[in-house]
Amino acid sequence: MNSQYLNSYLAENASRGLGKGLTIQSYLASRLQGKAKQYSFGYVKALKRSCERVGAILGDSKLGRDAYYPAN
Repeated sequence: MNSQYLNSYLAENASRGLGKGLTIQSYLASRLQGKAKQYSFGYVKALKRSCERVGAILGDSKLGRDAYYPAN
C-alpha cells in the first residue's frame, strides 16, 4: 500500500519542475499536523518507499538535496 501523500507529493514536485522540487521531509513538514508530527520519521520512510515502489525519479531538490519526481 502506498503512502497517502504519494500522489500530492509527486504532483507538487512535477508542478515545480525538475531540480526545483521539495524533499520528502520539507513536503511533510508543511502537511503533518498535531500528533502526526511526532511520528514524522515513519511518514518519511513510508513516502520514500512508495516513491521507490512506483518508480519515481530521484533528482535534486531546490537546495540540492534528494527529491522525487514522477516518471511520466
